[in-house]
Amino acid sequence: MAQVDLTGGIGSLRPSGRSELTAWDRQRRGLTLSLMAAPMIAMVVLFVAPILVLVWMSFGGGSTNPPLAGYQALMQPVYLRLLGFTLQLAVITTVICAVMAYPIAYLMVNIPSKFNQWMAVTLFIALWLSFLARTFSWIIILQRRGIVNNFLVSTGITDQPLELVYNQFGVYVGMIHILLPFMVVTLIPAMKAIDPAYVRAALSLGATPAMVFRQIYLPLSLPGLVAGSMLVFTLAFGFFITPAILGGGRAPTIVLAIRDQIQQLGNLQLAAATSMVLLVICLGLLIVYDRVSGVDRLYDKGGR
Repeated sequence: MAQVDLTGGIGSLRPSGRSELTAWDRQRRGLTLSLMAAPMIAMVVLFVAPILVLVWMSFGGGSTNPPLAGYQALMQPVYLRLLGFTLQLAVITTVICAVMAYPIAYLMVNIPSKFNQWMAVTLFIALWLSFLARTFSWIIILQRRGIVNNFLVSTGITDQPLELVYNQFGVYVGMIHILLPFMVVTLIPAMKAIDPAYVRAALSLGATPAMVFRQIYLPLSLPGLVAGSMLVFTLAFGFFITPAILGGGRAPTIVLAIRDQIQQLGNLQLAAATSMVLLVICLGLLIVYDRVSGVDRLYDKGGR
């Protein structure tokens, strides 16, 4: 009888344990869904819905124009030239930022900690400052009577002030200055993930520092370099403030054309079509960049 009662008692507990476990699973799933509800709603309202409205407008929604009128207008030579210059501006800015940011990130990862802290503070101050304020500061620096031209004339390097602002040169300088910290911030975690034992082992086996950098350090830091390039390119591709202020009308981009399409032409369909083309081109380039360079390695341990 005791055995039967014990067995029955244990058996009677099993359904209760299963029900408690099932109840816990339901509570956990309910909590997860409730926590995800707000971000998902915000994503749909603030991201998905505006894109769908933009697609609708690009095909003539709310107007009497033919559905493809906006996209057909973009085939005009003037818009093709603007798109080509915008791509050129984004690519050159990305390449220069990568070349300049790599040694800066390397120093911040490998130099003594005290100096590293000062460099980190300087970097984050640059990120915190307003884009607009930093753009206007370059007008003061690069104008005909600015700091740079005064130095060039006083030292005899040039006989007269140079045109350093309100042209393409000023746009490149301003955009590189603004986007460089983003590249550095992206490179630092990738470089910190590299195990120094790899470098020491290669040097102990007779490899030269150039060989170590080319065959070990650079490949391991490549995911961070690619991720930073993707970030800088997407930002540069849609930049508005710096080309508008420092370009002075001599560095027109496709983004400035969207402003003119809305404010001067009043053609919302053409502006929406232009925006959709920019979005598709940017997404396509990012997908190709990811496929070729293997950005997914950035999330592996040790950069492997």
